[in-house]
Amino acid sequence: MNIHAIEEIKDAAADSHPVLAIRLGRGRTGGSTFLDYLVQRARRKGRTIRVADGDRNHATLSEWYPPGESGGALRPRGTEIGDVAEWVTEVVSQMAADQASMVLDMGASDTVLEEHAKQMNLCEFCEALGIAPLAIYSLGPTRDDFNDAMTIYEKGYAQCERTLFVMNESLVENSKGAAGAFNFVMEDARYQAIEHNVRSVVMPKLACMEAMRDEKLSVYEAADGERGASGRPMSLGHQFIVKTWINRMEARLSPVKDWLP
Repeated sequence: MNIHAIEEIKDAAADSHPVLAIRLGRGRTGGSTFLDYLVQRARRKGRTIRVADGDRNHATLSEWYPPGESGGALRPRGTEIGDVAEWVTEVVSQMAADQASMVLDMGASDTVLEEHAKQMNLCEFCEALGIAPLAIYSLGPTRDDFNDAMTIYEKGYAQCERTLFVMNESLVENSKGAAGAFNFVMEDARYQAIEHNVRSVVMPKLACMEAMRDEKLSVYEAADGERGASGRPMSLGHQFIVKTWINRMEARLSPVKDWLP
């Protein structure tokens, strides 16, 4: 039953360079969720995309894409900064050789990329080999989240021509409402100084996210009415909510659709 159609957004990614989408910023801000959506979106369109989970503290992508399974996450062999930095070189080198897109989740471990940059600047490496680097800074509606993102950006090792600030609406307290929750970002002098170099998008809240995760369904599987871990599809109401969320995501991502893998 098609109670609400998913509005497929056409983009030029299939004819463009492979993309390395690097997630930066504090943990628990929805960065892994955003990367997950990019992976699902690309695979639904029939594109090859790899998942690299370098988050040393909360390997969320590895939970959703178990290592060793088809399409599963790549994981570093150790947790020391040097080990993970070398692993970054390995997985990025392989994606470059194969000309395949990849998402790279570094969680809150920005110290790894800072150490890695002493030997190799990722953005420059990608550009030299025909890969489009995309730096994604995830943040919630707090100044601490924004300050952390700006600190990383200002250090320079993850300043890419394509830089996206993703603000997570689901972290806004219900009592406050989402409208204007991120105005402080746009009004901050530090953001205004770089706004000609970056783009921003607000990731909408998905009210049934937890229920969908419990069923071990992707957003598209949930929206299409596939059966979850319980053996049942999500309710028609939840299917409608998920489809609405996908359409909102696509509308908000439309200005940067050609940046995405």
